Amino acid sequence: MAEDLMDKVFSFFSGDGLTDEKQNMLKGIARELSQSKYAKFFRVRSEEADPSLLSFLFSVYKTIYPIKTFMKDEKKLAQLRHLTVESCLDSNIQETIKRLDTSYLDAKAKTMQGEELIKLIQADVDLLVSQFDQSRIMTANHRYELASALYQFVGYNFPGFFKKFDPHFADGSFIVEPKFSAVKTILIIDQIGEFLTATQALKPEEDWNSLLNILKTVEGHEIVNAEQFNAMIKTLREIHTSKILELMVQYTLRNPVWQFKHSVFRETVGDIWLETKKNEAFGYISKINNAKKNSQITALTKEIFESADLTRMENYNVQLNDAYRKRNLEYFAYAEGLNYLKAFMDDYIEKEIRELCDILIIRGQWTNNSMSREMSEALHKVLEAPVGIADLDVILSEDGADGSRLRAAMVRVDRDPTQARIINSIVSKVNGEAVEIINEAAQAMIVIGKHLKVLIEDVQKKHPELLINWREVNMVSKDPLTQRMINGFKKINYFVQLMHLCTQ
Repeated sequence: MAEDLMDKVFSFFSGDGLTDEKQNMLKGIARELSQSKYAKFFRVRSEEADPSLLSFLFSVYKTIYPIKTFMKDEKKLAQLRHLTVESCLDSNIQETIKRLDTSYLDAKAKTMQGEELIKLIQADVDLLVSQFDQSRIMTANHRYELASALYQFVGYNFPGFFKKFDPHFADGSFIVEPKFSAVKTILIIDQIGEFLTATQALKPEEDWNSLLNILKTVEGHEIVNAEQFNAMIKTLREIHTSKILELMVQYTLRNPVWQFKHSVFRETVGDIWLETKKNEAFGYISKINNAKKNSQITALTKEIFESADLTRMENYNVQLNDAYRKRNLEYFAYAEGLNYLKAFMDDYIEKEIRELCDILIIRGQWTNNSMSREMSEALHKVLEAPVGIADLDVILSEDGADGSRLRAAMVRVDRDPTQARIINSIVSKVNGEAVEIINEAAQAMIVIGKHLKVLIEDVQKKHPELLINWREVNMVSKDPLTQRMINGFKKINYFVQLMHLCTQ
């Protein structure tokens, strides 16, 4: 195997198989190498990298080592990203951001109505978007692209490179500079290519001082001398421009078209920052709306239900949602609404509305049979809801088809993220079934409510038009029929509003 490697190496050095054109190109490369400002880096006759190249790389490594240490710290990198964007904000933008701060909005919420505060938040979001416009976003992105270029540069494996010449080289040890000797360029071609890639984005005309100042702010003190750093960047650019390292590789490989891999940085910190600020503001709006929604739900449940104990669902219930939310999974989105529907069916529809409708539909003498038939069909549709609710709850039980799979996936999801897809699929399916049950029951209740309203108006007329035997029908009822219809209409109206809130 060693002999094969040496055969390949020797084949590079021979001129066998080279066309006249390539031979001429290589002669041109040799001339460029000898005339380069950095010609000392390469010994053309022996095709060796001179110790001066390795000494230069060591000086570069020594200069950037503190930055390398800095960029190993994820918390510091997060601060760097934040301060990079902050450096693009003027006083007007800072003022807008203050008005969108949670503590400021909490104080405002104590002195104004939710709708008014939402308008103010939306206005400030629109203002922020106009202030932190595309120009500023591009500026922030470009500034962080410099940080990304620097991150790539300091991440270059200098220690691994130096250990090729000194197996005892210690990372971060600068007390004594290693004694480098010349080395065959063929042995370090990959390292040269990687170094060119790592440094090709470093340009002296960029605003490195601002970036170094941000590093200083995060660290609390200067971590690299700005003058020394900028001089290094200038030298690195000169080396790139001279193409000395490329020429060394091209000549050594007898490949005049060899190129290193170029990298392009496309950062989006500005876009992400703006979206984050917008999402925080919209999150506060959602908080206001949810508070209003919950207040309305509380008020409606007090009007609808007499019992304080409204928990009726065993498996599709709100209490189980915390475990799903903590893992950013789909959760039982309509558990609250379906639970209220079951409670309403148990406590009111089955006991009161069913009896009231039976009296009106069966005992009443309707002048329009299509109306009574419509009301009857709506009642039957409502009475189908408990079966669907029960089936859904059972299928989520420990022995149910979906319940057993769901519990098994939840046990494994923390160590096997692929289980999330199974969980989301099951929960999404069940949610679809739940909202369908709610919507069908609510639509049927709307029909019943509409007929009750018409009948209330009819019974109060001097000459009723829909039912011609109100007196006889009223005698069948245990309580005054008109009041029962009014109570029924109110309850159904409130409940439809409740279902609307629970399915938003």
